Amino acid sequence: MSFFTGGPRERPLFPVPEQELYAFNGRHWTDAPREHIVPAVLPWAQPLGRSERTVVALRAIEVWPQAVTLRVTVYSRDSLVEEPTEGLIDHRRKTDYNGLLIGVLYADGSRASSETVSVPSASEPDAPVLRAQPVGGTRFAVEHEVFLWPLPSAGPLKLVVQWTDREIPETRTTLDGGAIRSAAKDAAEIWPGLGRRQVNGLPVRRVGKQVALTPDWGTPVAQAEKPEHAPGE
Repeated sequence: MSFFTGGPRERPLFPVPEQELYAFNGRHWTDAPREHIVPAVLPWAQPLGRSERTVVALRAIEVWPQAVTLRVTVYSRDSLVEEPTEGLIDHRRKTDYNGLLIGVLYADGSRASSETVSVPSASEPDAPVLRAQPVGGTRFAVEHEVFLWPLPSAGPLKLVVQWTDREIPETRTTLDGGAIRSAAKDAAEIWPGLGRRQVNGLPVRRVGKQVALTPDWGTPVAQAEKPEHAPGE
């Protein structure tokens, strides 16, 4: 006996253009390749900063072949926002230093933060990239994705938060950069061998129609290793 008892039903017919998912464009510093990769997940839930009525917490880390996404949620005993999709970590051309700020400090001294506007670029940046965006929640628990490129080296990666309006002083949390880097090897490619589409010399992708994923999620993605350099070299 089938678990799902209902049979197929008629669907409305309307013209749908042919669509296809093309290969990842290789710009690992612009955004997480969520259409092409299943990330490794590190469940490192812990508070990053807190006051009497507010907690900024790391819920998990998604590790991609060359970048990470920090899942950060702000919890409060009173209403934070009317609309959770507005978010609380904001990239402004003029920084609000009384608002919620988040940043990272790499082992080699390089840094990135929400103080600056990280605009996606066609060429690989010289400095780390950090971009935060809201992903929903409620008025009392606002969720964010904090995209960070590149992967940290095998050393301490420090997350820094500050929120003066909520009485959260500058607080630093140290994460194991080596463990994050190692987890990248477990990120899996979903569609090996996809073709590339070229328009005016730039790779372009379209969102494909719904498909079923295979249980093994495709094949592992090899981590792109870069030579380690001591600070100042």
